[in-house]
Amino acid sequence: MTDQPNPKPGDLVYEDTGAAAPLVYFDIVGAYGTMNGSVEIELATRILIPKTDGSTEVKFISSGRLRCSQNAAVNLRNGLDAALKMLEQPQPNMAVVAAGKLN
Repeated sequence: MTDQPNPKPGDLVYEDTGAAAPLVYFDIVGAYGTMNGSVEIELATRILIPKTDGSTEVKFISSGRLRCSQNAAVNLRNGLDAALKMLEQPQPNMAVVAAGKLN
């Protein structure tokens, strides 16, 4: 039997789960850290609370918690960097915003 080279790993398989995956919106990273080799990130969303005197109080509430491995955190950072780079490019026609832009 001859030695055969390891086959190349296949492309990333992604399956759209539709509405099953939650959409997480956040305004800030409230806290971050690590525990037992995992990355932990707390996401927070700004809310406005009307007061009886007519003023408004601003608070932040937890909107999500990310827990992942170091490798997954690197992948997330790379994805965020790539998306931010897309925002830096000049927008040709702002009237077509509804179409969005995906990679």
